Amino acid sequence: MKKIFIYMYPIKEYTSFFLFHNDELYDKWKVKRPLPILEECIQKRYRESGYEIVFVTYPDRQVFGLTPQENDIIITTDISFEDNSAVDAKGNKKENFVPVYPNIKDIIDYLGSIKKLVVGGYHFNDCVKRLAEYAKEQGIDTSIDLELTDIFFSVYRNNDYFKTDGYDPERFKEHMMSEDLEFGYEVALKQFKLMYSDPIFGFFK
Repeated sequence: MKKIFIYMYPIKEYTSFFLFHNDELYDKWKVKRPLPILEECIQKRYRESGYEIVFVTYPDRQVFGLTPQENDIIITTDISFEDNSAVDAKGNKKENFVPVYPNIKDIIDYLGSIKKLVVGGYHFNDCVKRLAEYAKEQGIDTSIDLELTDIFFSVYRNNDYFKTDGYDPERFKEHMMSEDLEFGYEVALKQFKLMYSDPIFGFFK
């Protein structure tokens, strides 16, 4: 049985939302570029720890911003990005749109026997959570690396907090609560629960 880190939907549409519109601004404003750091995290936290790396994307979208290595696996879903998107190819909002989700069972079945599964990617409170919850229901030892979901783009620049070589859920909780501690611990905890109360995140039963 194998250990797997699975990264959901690293496509241009999702990733670009978190990037500066002009790449030169990273140099101008002396801001670290996020994607090389994200790749370093995947390497140090998972490849070097014996995890197989799996990227999930849509059949009409390529992996964007990350470079799959020789032994990495790319899985394409049973629906297209256009099926899943609230806007059409011309950028127009679809009328009466109802989200369509990929078949999670197919993804998990494709991976075979799994000893441990860690999930990252887009989006932490939707597709990432859905897949992790399903895998856990199947009896797979499953967790979410919240720092390697879309939350990554809001924490990676914090040198005092962010580490590329490991995810510590309790440290994450402490960091995310810190901004609200000026209003008291109970307020900070309440705000944290609003975002991370689902048991799959590992903070609350």
